[in-house]
Amino acid sequence: MVIVKYTPEYSPVEVFITRFFDNETNVLIFEQETQIPIPTLTVGDIIHIFEQEYIVKERKFAFNEDAFLTIYGLETK
Repeated sequence: MVIVKYTPEYSPVEVFITRFFDNETNVLIFEQETQIPIPTLTVGDIIHIFEQEYIVKERKFAFNEDAFLTIYGLETK
């Protein structure tokens, strides 16, 4: 049996960026950068940011070199 060393085509993700935008105005509400992924929210979830309650209306994912981005569109509850 031949064992071949696996060489990844892309470098590993080093940074996880989470961005929260107002879904209507596209204004950034909050951004967080971590070395580990935070739990994923789903559409319909309710979250609190700076003592304001929001409903998740949209969720998108993106990659940028060594970063993984999760982008949420929120509406005030």
